[in-house]
Amino acid sequence: MKNYREHTHGFSLLELLIVVALTLVLGSIALPNMVTVISDAKLLGGGTNLSGLFQSCRMLAVKQNRTMTTRFTVQGNGPVAYVKPASDSTGLSSTDTQVQLGSPLRRMTTFTEPGAPTPLTSAMLGFTPQAGDASFNSRGMPCAYSSGICTTAGFAYYFKDDRTSGRSKWMSVSISPAGRIKRWVWGGTTWGD
Repeated sequence: MKNYREHTHGFSLLELLIVVALTLVLGSIALPNMVTVISDAKLLGGGTNLSGLFQSCRMLAVKQNRTMTTRFTVQGNGPVAYVKPASDSTGLSSTDTQVQLGSPLRRMTTFTEPGAPTPLTSAMLGFTPQAGDASFNSRGMPCAYSSGICTTAGFAYYFKDDRTSGRSKWMSVSISPAGRIKRWVWGGTTWGD
């Protein structure tokens, strides 16, 4: 009798093809889910970064004993938020406190696109939000700065991610007149935490 162990080294071509086919099937199922998870993480990370920048703006205002403002601009990698003294109207400089909100996020001010959410309501927020740049006075309270006067106000900012696959998602960051900063996520029918 021959010893069959001598002739069975490695994998057969059929076994190798079955493993490759299974890997391709599992990869085609998992890849879209991975893209969605990564896009969701970028969206939430942008909201967290913006919330942190608002806190930094508040701390700088108190520390420097003057009104500081958070402004927005767009660069090659998407929207950027940065902090300047309220009276300084120059653009972004490398010395400004800033955060990259990340691509493919876009700051949105209108809600006319198909699938767009309804804006946060005064009933949900507890205040009527302003749309301009958020400032913080020397006591750390949020306000709307204009010509040297900073009137107490609350704000809401909206961002949409333009993901390459699946449906786009929306995120918002609000600042109450009392200074509470909150991140919101549109769940398809309502805003939630």
